[in-house]
Amino acid sequence: MVTCKTHISRILLVLTLLFLCFPSVTAIQYVSFAQPDTLTQKDVYLYNASGSLLGLYNTTSTGIELPATGDVMFVIKPQYSSPLDEPGTFMGSAFAYVETNLIPLIIFMFLIGLLLTRK
Repeated sequence: MVTCKTHISRILLVLTLLFLCFPSVTAIQYVSFAQPDTLTQKDVYLYNASGSLLGLYNTTSTGIELPATGDVMFVIKPQYSSPLDEPGTFMGSAFAYVETNLIPLIIFMFLIGLLLTRK
């Protein structure tokens, strides 16, 4: 007598073997980066397995097309800007930092004020 559990296990076994028999086909692959730190841009260097440079991108790129075959390596380097070279960019970054961290800055200044005014 064959139970229902035996039928289900046989069906799952056949489906698993069926999925393993067919190779998966990959289309063109893209990589995009989220930018958690909005204060500095980052350069993304894309190398292949032998170490030759495939491309130079930044984190604001819409997507990086990966080669169909082979391994790739990403190297991410921040772009530094001097406040003396580009004061407008520096002020924009400073305002973005203050907007992002306003509450901790206020709490920090309050605590410093308490320490300095204690007698």
